[in-house]
Amino acid sequence: MRIVPLRLCSAGLIALASLAAVVVPVVIRAGDDRNVPDRSPIALAVSADGKRLLSANQTSGSVSLVDLDAGRVLDELKTGEKPAGVAISRDGRLGIVAHWYGGEIAVLGIQGNKLAIAGRVEVGPEPRGVVLSRDGKTAYVAIGVANEVARVDLARRAVTGRLTVEREPRNIAISADDKTLIVGCARGRSVAIIDVPGWKVARTIPIDGENLRQVALSADGKQGYVANMRNRRFPTTRSNIDLGWVLGQRLTRFGTSGSIEFETLTLDTQGKAASDAHGVAISQDGRLIAVSCGGTHEVMIFRTDGKPLPWRMNSSRDLIAPELLRNDGRYRRVNLGGRPTELAFGPDSKTLYVANYLENAIQVVDADSAQVVRSIALGGPKTITLARKGEMLFHAAERSFNQWYSCNTCHSDGHTNGLDFDTLNDGWQDRSTFHERSRKKVPTLRGTTKTGPWTWHGWQKSLDDAMVESFTKSMQGSRPSSEDVRALVAYLGTLEYPPNPHRNKDGSLPAAAVRGREVFRSPRAACNTCHGGEEFTDGKIHEVGLEVAEDRYRGYNPPSLKGLYDKDPYLHDGRAKTLREILTGDHSPEKVTGLGSLSEQELNDLLAYLKCL
Repeated sequence: MRIVPLRLCSAGLIALASLAAVVVPVVIRAGDDRNVPDRSPIALAVSADGKRLLSANQTSGSVSLVDLDAGRVLDELKTGEKPAGVAISRDGRLGIVAHWYGGEIAVLGIQGNKLAIAGRVEVGPEPRGVVLSRDGKTAYVAIGVANEVARVDLARRAVTGRLTVEREPRNIAISADDKTLIVGCARGRSVAIIDVPGWKVARTIPIDGENLRQVALSADGKQGYVANMRNRRFPTTRSNIDLGWVLGQRLTRFGTSGSIEFETLTLDTQGKAASDAHGVAISQDGRLIAVSCGGTHEVMIFRTDGKPLPWRMNSSRDLIAPELLRNDGRYRRVNLGGRPTELAFGPDSKTLYVANYLENAIQVVDADSAQVVRSIALGGPKTITLARKGEMLFHAAERSFNQWYSCNTCHSDGHTNGLDFDTLNDGWQDRSTFHERSRKKVPTLRGTTKTGPWTWHGWQKSLDDAMVESFTKSMQGSRPSSEDVRALVAYLGTLEYPPNPHRNKDGSLPAAAVRGREVFRSPRAACNTCHGGEEFTDGKIHEVGLEVAEDRYRGYNPPSLKGLYDKDPYLHDGRAKTLREILTGDHSPEKVTGLGSLSEQELNDLLAYLKCL
């Protein structure tokens, strides 16, 4: 396999013949791991004729073109930072890839067996899901931090429309007639139904669930599906976990029009739960529905052409419906290993393609027989690094009690899913009374190796010990070995913040943020008293009026303010939904310092600065 360096043309699709003179291949020597990255496919797209596939390879910053008949990679192209979503035109001559950390999409020309960059379009901060219109002239992109869906005219290389949706849109699907888009909003706990011809959000459907991932539409466009989790909000005791009362995995179905809001299928079996539902795909004939579960390394396949599936309207069961456990072929589990993410059915309605992130492969499953028939290697090092071992442990639900969840379940992509849990690490489990304040917001793990002490109360002084605490209390699993801990810490050290979208393009501060920095440091706000230094935290414990009498540990550990614009909700219990609520509510400068309130101008400038950190 070879990786072709990125070549950019500003207008029109590039004829690969014209590139032949300038593209210099990077040759990877056999057995030399230094130049071989993990590919980590996170998303895929299959051509209309089922002969070609594009994969978005997150950790190698590349896209692979795969010949599905031959089962081999035809070409691989470096495209940008952290590819997260990919689409292919019906004629197989055009591809689109969204770059999560790049803030843009790349347009790919596909000629014969070669890929080339035809252009780029800036779309906004942290785009992930992307789809193409039937004629291949328009792309639609889910932009996570902006809470928007962008419409892109590919001929003009320009954004021609934006729609606001709820918090953190991650995945998107389009109907066959180009009239309907569905968008899963992870932190918004909802699905947006977009009327494409009218270019408006026609409907927003609240989903009783969290961690919304891949979305899919039935062939007639009348029903949508999303893979998601449900946070049940009980403490992480073994009994609560195994009854499905802490969290569980769901497949949610909803109508794109009409009065039915949503219906669910619970995926968890007692004693052998599912974890990290991610991908969902519906066969063209509607007979088969597939759901991938990254934490338990499997795909679940449901048949719809016999007895109806036991969908439950507007709610969900704690455990899977007993009737699905009768071995009648309606529900099957296929072990894949690794971390299966996005799914797609081929045009034959039985061949299922799986992007397997940790296997560095595209897997092919015969959904009728529920058998893996092929694994197409995308490439990767022969030797697994310590950090990659840690990444595997981070996504391994079998390290929790009866495999109910992984580290990634709450710390999505090493960040936060914005939820709160009672993980039994702050002393509340020894209290005789339940209190809502025992729940703590999931903090980001970006930069966490640099920001000790750990936990919201800061009582944990060792990151190694914190890893043990997480596995044995939060996850109620077995104690990790010292090698496991080393690997996890190595992986955490790779987690970086994305580029900040609120700064100027050269990285400098806008004028309002420059003024806000002075407010930040002023005696009246005194934010830098606790949030100082390079990481914007001082590593000390402070009592700032957020405590309750029942707290076992007094005071709180000030979190780093880096990437603050995307850490909502805020404070240890998530009580503040926005940054403005922090600065005008229980943690306002007036209450912390007692030196008076900020003017509206000072408040706005301070907000501008905080968003730039």
